[in-house]
Amino acid sequence: LLQGVWIPTLGYFDTVPREVMMGGETVTLQMPTFHLARNLVCAHSLTDDRALLPGNEELEPLKYSKVVATASVSWWKVECCTKGTMSLLSHCLRKGENVALILKDIG
Repeated sequence: LLQGVWIPTLGYFDTVPREVMMGGETVTLQMPTFHLARNLVCAHSLTDDRALLPGNEELEPLKYSKVVATASVSWWKVECCTKGTMSLLSHCLRKGENVALILKDIG
């Protein structure tokens, strides 16, 4: 069972199966995908390709407690940093800037 990870106000990371031809054979690969949260899509009039969404997979919310333990910081700091990052991302999208959000060790 593959399970995606949902980050509130940002979106979610998941994998979708894709069939590719390799050496005359069809091989199914699990391709990583990211879907922007609906609030950002609507707020910035972006297009949202829901056809790519897997229909029956569960999304697991980001475990803030694990982030707190791993980073050795308070719950408040993790929540503030997450909200601040989402605010900055939204601001950049609103200004039409290109955005590269790099999340280390995802997946």
